[in-house]
Amino acid sequence: MKIKSDVVREQKIFIDNTIDQTRKFLSSIDKSEIETVLLSGSTARGDFYPGKFGGMVDLTVMRKPGSTVTPETLFGPDEEPDIPYHCITDSQIGYQIAFSDFIDYKQFQTYDEAKKYSLLESQILFDENGRYQEQLKTIEKFAQSDQQNELKNSIGYINYLLSDYKKDRWYRREAFIQMHENLNTAIRSAIKCLFYINGSYAPAEDRRLYYSFSLEKLPEEYENLIIQLNRQDMNSETDYFRRETLFNTKLLDFINHSQN
Repeated sequence: MKIKSDVVREQKIFIDNTIDQTRKFLSSIDKSEIETVLLSGSTARGDFYPGKFGGMVDLTVMRKPGSTVTPETLFGPDEEPDIPYHCITDSQIGYQIAFSDFIDYKQFQTYDEAKKYSLLESQILFDENGRYQEQLKTIEKFAQSDQQNELKNSIGYINYLLSDYKKDRWYRREAFIQMHENLNTAIRSAIKCLFYINGSYAPAEDRRLYYSFSLEKLPEEYENLIIQLNRQDMNSETDYFRRETLFNTKLLDFINHSQN
């Protein structure tokens, strides 16, 4: 499997050129009513890897307080109305633009975790007055505390799912399918915990497992551990307890000992 660092290395020249083209594009637009522009998503991460279905560069564009400028007046018509962003093409590069009012510390707190993750992995391309850079200091301080709360809550939820009381409820019914499913949910929560331990929010679920392989602090032989945890006979009591033991001794124990 190509992990993030492999893709970053392979795509470096392409990514550098894409960022240069993005800067040229931004230099051509009227930014008099724009406070901040961020490069977000896979281009900011350095692993933008478009395939046969193409791909778009993610931008976060924040207008100045009191401004009524719209993405249509600034960038032209939306080329992909079915996508919940403003999409345009310039010099054969597609852009997917999240257009909003200025994002300050208070607004950041209202976002779901995936958006918090996205904002904190972004690069600042335009911030003429340094207003966002100043807010970012407060945002990052809040994020550290918030991630520790998420870690605590996630561990609590794992312990709830795998408590003796919960297991007994389904064991008496011989509902091993439900016991396996509860363990699957615990595994997904544990993967989120790995991001918190590494000082990050967890990304969206459709990419969370993949990016977890690139984290610095991980259990030994993490990839093999994930493979073994996800091999399951859903109606087997024996296989449930095999998986639960592996989860507790290799993954949950690592998380518990890695808390700050």
